[in-house]
Amino acid sequence: MMMCNLAMELEHLIDKQLIQTLTNECTKEIINEFRQTDSGLVLEYINASDGSRSDSFEGRLLNPGHGIEAMWFLLDIAERQNNKELASICVDTLLKILDYSWDEKYCGIFYFLDIERHPPQQLEWDQKLWWVHLETLIALIKAIDHRPDRMSELFVWLNKVQKYTIDHFVDAEGGELFGYLNRQGEVLLNLKGGKWKGCYHVPRAFYLCWKTLDKISKKK
Repeated sequence: MMMCNLAMELEHLIDKQLIQTLTNECTKEIINEFRQTDSGLVLEYINASDGSRSDSFEGRLLNPGHGIEAMWFLLDIAERQNNKELASICVDTLLKILDYSWDEKYCGIFYFLDIERHPPQQLEWDQKLWWVHLETLIALIKAIDHRPDRMSELFVWLNKVQKYTIDHFVDAEGGELFGYLNRQGEVLLNLKGGKWKGCYHVPRAFYLCWKTLDKISKKK
């Protein structure tokens, strides 16, 4: 997943044929191996030898944030290659991940899930994390750019995720975003930075959302 994004970011420094090879290989691996054709969901781990899914905690693990983030990486590749089929697959996969991972009771996107709905091994599985929701905003806006014909469906999700993010993560008094919420959407940790939450996801998300929205507005 990260290789897709890294290759695109370093495109101006690396041989174009190498970029093409890397992006093709990453795309094929994510879409054909990690993405499950029956459910459309993206697994966190598969068997390295044959790409199969093991019936274990690790083999059934879904990390919705990683799956969603991977889809907008691939949407960037689809744009670079003018690959409308890939863009459609990415949008379909994004929506399936959201349908599966959205908390219907308290709203927000779960941190970890099991593809067979078994209890996940991770004790923090039902927490809501800042980066997951920010990556989802990026993915949804990019999806709207690629598939304006699905605007109504995507816009419903964009409104839901945006509202949850603003209502629960944004610190109206102190600024910035809280990083970790419990399932009910209450702040678990009131620190704004730490080992995992640094100056990365928040500015990147707002910048990319703005750039994509600006791009969409200029198409009209």
